[in-house]
Amino acid sequence: MIRLLSRLLVVITLAISAQVFADENTVLMFVRDGSRNLEVMLEEEVQLMKEMLEAEGYTVEIATVDGEDLQAGSVSIAVNHRIADVDMDDFGAIALPCMAPPPGSPFEQEVVELVKMAAASEKPIAASRGAVGYLAEAGVLTGKRYAYASPVNVEERPSFRGGTFMGTGTETDGLVTTNGICPLASRSTGLPDGTGAMTRSFIETLNSRS
Repeated sequence: MIRLLSRLLVVITLAISAQVFADENTVLMFVRDGSRNLEVMLEEEVQLMKEMLEAEGYTVEIATVDGEDLQAGSVSIAVNHRIADVDMDDFGAIALPCMAPPPGSPFEQEVVELVKMAAASEKPIAASRGAVGYLAEAGVLTGKRYAYASPVNVEERPSFRGGTFMGTGTETDGLVTTNGICPLASRSTGLPDGTGAMTRSFIETLNSRS
């Protein structure tokens, strides 16, 4: 009987350990609606980030508001979740591509709460350009250096108060990685797209946990 209980305990421990390992190596990626150029952003931002993470052995699960697969031109990306159904406890990190939404687009509260949970659980977070606003809304930028499209007037956007704008290039401060130039912004500004650099820095942060 004791031997049976011991074996059962080992099985349970291994199962829990496997689950923890899987969670740490699964990255949640939220893809925002309303992109001004969905094909470009899916191909040059979402797909690139996903492929780079997967090449390093990470699993990427994509969530959107409606949970429907993403399609634009020749680019098709499978979606795994509706964002309202996601629990941050099931993931080891969160990545937020910019997606080039129209100016003034709202920040989904579900995503803001997930970012808060990730920060509270000391999980790596990455956000590019327009998506950096989610981090500001979640209070994650307070006391952090961050990259963004341009300096922020904190009187107009008080959620950015307490953070330090460092420019448009990739910036990593602790577990938070940000970037100010996405693929579409690169076309309009002539500045280098920072998607690859941000993802590499994010991967370094993910790898540093072990």
